[in-house]
Amino acid sequence: MLNKNLRTVLYYVVTVSVCCLLIEFSKRVPDPRTQLSPKYYEVVTASQAELKKLPKLQKPANAIDTGDEEDVIPKRDRGKLSQKKDDYYVGQLDIDEKAKFKEWKKNNKFKPSETGLFRKWKKEQRAEKFRNSKSFKSLNDINVIKDEKLKITKPIAEEIAEDVRDQDMTENNSKDSEEPEEEEGIDVEEMHKTVDDQAMEEEEREEEQEEQEDKEDKEDLDTENLIDYPSGLTEWAAPADMSCAEFSVTPEMVERQQLVREACDRLEPEMGSQRLLYSRLRWAVPQRLLYCPVFKAASTSWLVNYFKLSNSTSDPKEGNLHSKITNLFPPPATFKLRKKIYNESVKFIIVRHPFERLVSAYRDKLAGFTRNKHYIDMRKIIIRKHRKDKSDRSAIPTFKESVDFVLIELRKMEAGSSDLVIDGHFMPYTRRCIPCAIDYDVIIKFESLEADSEYMIEQCHLEDVLEIKHENAAPTGPRTAQGQKNKSKKVKSGASKPDNAPSSSEKSLSYFKDIDSDKIQQLYKHYKYDFEIFDYSAEEYFEL
Repeated sequence: MLNKNLRTVLYYVVTVSVCCLLIEFSKRVPDPRTQLSPKYYEVVTASQAELKKLPKLQKPANAIDTGDEEDVIPKRDRGKLSQKKDDYYVGQLDIDEKAKFKEWKKNNKFKPSETGLFRKWKKEQRAEKFRNSKSFKSLNDINVIKDEKLKITKPIAEEIAEDVRDQDMTENNSKDSEEPEEEEGIDVEEMHKTVDDQAMEEEEREEEQEEQEDKEDKEDLDTENLIDYPSGLTEWAAPADMSCAEFSVTPEMVERQQLVREACDRLEPEMGSQRLLYSRLRWAVPQRLLYCPVFKAASTSWLVNYFKLSNSTSDPKEGNLHSKITNLFPPPATFKLRKKIYNESVKFIIVRHPFERLVSAYRDKLAGFTRNKHYIDMRKIIIRKHRKDKSDRSAIPTFKESVDFVLIELRKMEAGSSDLVIDGHFMPYTRRCIPCAIDYDVIIKFESLEADSEYMIEQCHLEDVLEIKHENAAPTGPRTAQGQKNKSKKVKSGASKPDNAPSSSEKSLSYFKDIDSDKIQQLYKHYKYDFEIFDYSAEEYFEL
C-alpha cells in the first residue's frame, strides 16, 4: 500500500516537471503568429555611392505642381482634429476656388492667428454674386439702395443660402464705436457675437409668433412675381435731408408720454416688465422714423405712407401690404446698430379706444364684405358655436355672437394657448406694441388723427411725400348677404339697409347696447392695459 502511494506521488512530480519544461521551451522559440523573427531586426547599411544610384520617386502625370515639397507622412494618416477649420473647408474646393481663396488671403494680409477666413471669403463671394445679378439692379428704385454708405451683404434672394442670414452678426459694426480691449485668454469678439446672436434668436422667435398671430386679410402674393427686398443696414449712415433728426415735441405729446410712463410704473407689478423687441417696429432708417402698426387704428393709411418712402412704383394694395412693408423696411442687421438707430429715431404709435377698435374690427372683418378664407371660416365658427336662433340663416354673425367668440379666444390667449382663431385685429395692442418697453416719442390718438399726423409729418419735413388719408375705414354703406360694403362700392346683390351712424363713439355704443354688463366687464379685463396705459375710459359702456 505504501509503495503504491509513493509511486503516485512520483508520477505527479514528474508530470508537473515536464509541463514546466515545455512551457519554458515554448517561450524561447519565436512564434511567427505573435513575434517577429530576429531576421527582421537586422540592420542593412549602404554607402553614399549606393544611395545616389537609387531611383527618384516620380509624380503622377495628372499631379499639380504646388511648389511645396512632398509630405513625408501621407495625408490619409493625419488626424482631422489637428487640421485648421479653414484648411478643412479649403480642401473641399476645386482648383480655381483654391487659387481665388489664396489670392484673397494674400491681398487682405490677415494675421496668422486670425480664424474664420473661409466663412468671410464665402460671404463676400455671395455678396459679389448678388451685386452682379439682375435682382440687385431691379432694386435701384428703392432709396435705401441709393445711399452710398449702405452696404448690402445679404439679399433676400433664392440664390443665396438661408444659413448666411445670421452669420457674423456683429462683424463690421459702426466705425465710430470704440473697440473693447482684449484681456488675456478672452476672445472679446466671440463674446459679443454670442450675446448678439442670442438676442437676435429671441427676436426671431418673437417674429415667428407675431406672423402667426397677425394673419392679414389680403390675397396671397403670386410667388412668381415676388421681388427681392433689401437687407438691413450694416453700417451707420447719416439721416436723409428730409428726416426726423431735428424733432421738437409739443407739451401735449410730453403729457401723453408722461401718462404712459406713470401707468407702466403702476401696472408693472401686475403685468410684469416688458422686453424691448426691435422687430415690432417698421424701420424707415434714412428718415429716422419708427412705427408700430396697430390694426384698425389707421395702420393701413400709415403703411401706405411708408410705401411711398420706399419710392417703389408698384401698387401698395396689390398683395399683402404688411408683408411688403416688413420686407422693405427691415431693422438694421446688427444688434448694436439697431440700438444706435433706435436712439436716434422718432418712435410713434397710433392708439384708439379699445371698444371702438373692437367694433371697427367686427364691422370690417366679420360683418364687412370679404373673400378672405380666414375671416369666412371665422364667421362659420362663430355661427356654429354661438348662434342660439337656429332659424336665422344669415351668413353674417351678430356683434353679440362675435363678442362671445372673442371672449373665449382671449381667455385661451391669456392661458398661453397658440391655437387661436382670432388675429391681431381683435387682440390687445399693448400686447404687440409693448409701450412699457418701447419709449414712444409721439403717441397719436385716433380721435385727433389728422391733426397729430400733420404735426409729425411737418416735424419730419415730409410734407411733399406723405399725406393724411384714412385708407381702410370700416364700411359705412349698405349691407348685403355677403357683408356690409363701403359707400364707394356698388351693391350687386341682396337687400340694402342704410347705415347712418353719426360718429365712431356713438356707433360703438349702439353695438354694445345688446351686450350683457358682465360680458362688458370681462372684455374690459382683457383690454385693461389698452385702457389704462393710454388713458381711455369705459364708464359710458358700464352705464349701458
